[in-house]
Amino acid sequence: MSGPGVGRPAGRRLAFAGAGALAAATAALWIVSRGKWSDALIDSGREWIVPDALSRGELLYRDVVYWFGPLTPYLHAAWLRVFGSSFSTLVIAGTLESAAMLVALFAALRLVASRLEAALWTLLAIPLVVFMLGGLLVGMAYRHAATFALLALTLACRSRISHRRSTLALAGVLCGMTGLCRTEWGIAAISAAGLGILVSGRLRARAWRDALLLAGTALLTFGLVIAGFVSAAGFRPVIQEGHLLLTGVPAETRRFVLAFSGIGNWRASLANVLYSAGLWLSVFLLVRLLTVGRTDRGRLTADLKSLAVVLSLLGILALLDGASGAILWSGAPVLCALAVFLGVRRTRGRTSAVLVSFGSMGLVMSYRRILHSGDSWYFGAPLLFACVSGAALVRLALASDRRRAPRVLLRKGLELALGIMIFLAFAMRLFQYGNDSRVAIAGTDGFLSARPELASSIEKVAAAVRHETRDGSGLVVFPEGEILNYLSGRPNPCRHKMSLPGYLTRDNEGEFLDELNRARPAAIVVWRRLTVEYGPAFFGEDYGENIRAWIEANYQLRTTSGGHHPEVSLYLARTPR
Repeated sequence: MSGPGVGRPAGRRLAFAGAGALAAATAALWIVSRGKWSDALIDSGREWIVPDALSRGELLYRDVVYWFGPLTPYLHAAWLRVFGSSFSTLVIAGTLESAAMLVALFAALRLVASRLEAALWTLLAIPLVVFMLGGLLVGMAYRHAATFALLALTLACRSRISHRRSTLALAGVLCGMTGLCRTEWGIAAISAAGLGILVSGRLRARAWRDALLLAGTALLTFGLVIAGFVSAAGFRPVIQEGHLLLTGVPAETRRFVLAFSGIGNWRASLANVLYSAGLWLSVFLLVRLLTVGRTDRGRLTADLKSLAVVLSLLGILALLDGASGAILWSGAPVLCALAVFLGVRRTRGRTSAVLVSFGSMGLVMSYRRILHSGDSWYFGAPLLFACVSGAALVRLALASDRRRAPRVLLRKGLELALGIMIFLAFAMRLFQYGNDSRVAIAGTDGFLSARPELASSIEKVAAAVRHETRDGSGLVVFPEGEILNYLSGRPNPCRHKMSLPGYLTRDNEGEFLDELNRARPAAIVVWRRLTVEYGPAFFGEDYGENIRAWIEANYQLRTTSGGHHPEVSLYLARTPR
């Protein structure tokens, strides 16, 4: 007996089993990776100290120097105010906000993919992006900016179907909110959405009106909020010190972006990018060979020749050191560039808008790791847009064959390949975190870890600060390491919470000293953190020399680690405050 509904119970059971397995794998990965999502000293403390200050009534920019938009720290300040100022709250926020980001990704993928395909791409993003090293589940990172940008581009691409001005206006508001998280992300979102509208609308007058409506709404949203902060905090703290219009960015920061991008070693880095892109192209060709090749001799011959050429190029690139390091996802910028190229050539329909919008967004926002992206959160969020670009390219590849049977075979083969990739990505992350030797830092509820010796140093310094100072007295950490403020319960009384090169320059060193003179914190800690990515190597030796001299003249030194160059130095006020 047969009928259209015979296979449905079995299909449902298989779907439930798969969902259960993925939920178990995600839970296992969360448990294994717990507390290892970010660095104990780099950035993680700032992700708490800024929203904590706002939750206690301080005003961003005026009372806290901050380089990015206000939306993310105020959202996290709301979390801390409701659930308590702790790393546990930050993890709760990070987990729920990451889930919202995945929902936005799924909605974007549904523009060009079936429900199953969109689900598979979204599931791939869990180990690939959410659990990428760099602090997504603890830190602010780019989670909010990526979510708002995904939603904005999705609405902009849908508007080409509905032609509803309200949809475009809402997309513009979301672009403005993206900019209120990170200015450069907002600019990229406006540009990507507008470009998609113009290309899919074939540069007609209506397309220009739609693009201008979106851009105008975005700029109005961004401008009104920033104007409010300028009115409350002043022009200099918001625009000049906060760099919200991307003006006056210090040379040290520009040097960091250039060094981190891979351009400095462009020959080897370019080989990495091309090798990664060639690797994924060979996977696609292999899947098509195994599925369509059996039914189409002409396609079989062509794909065999193409695969031979790609494999030969991979061999050459491997000889040029292209296969070295973490190159698995480095080809994403190439994929995004291909999506833009094909979208511009196609110039019609929703698929064209998706290719151009998401491809350009993923390409532009990969600027920090445009060559040899590796495994870094600077590349995590752009991978979301690369996933949508990849799904759109698959749609084009399927549409190129008008015969239903080969198209169905290829779709099923690509779905199977995605399933295998999801399994391997989970396995890779479980292995990566399972072999991570970092241990939990006491006092962080197990949500922050470090190598054993560093964890011990952090705990000892925090304990010493608590023992030697009174409750409510101040603690300043140079150049960063605000985790000590959290563990010791001692606030930073200064506006400047970080003093990395760029935050601290020769031009504003006097301001730092004035703040220290006024605040006179009870304790000061100096970590000997190597900062060569910004240019100068060590605080107090290669930059901030005047501040170090002031500290040594006004505070008593108590080193908590030995050696000629101690890893950490604790200074206590000569007269307890």
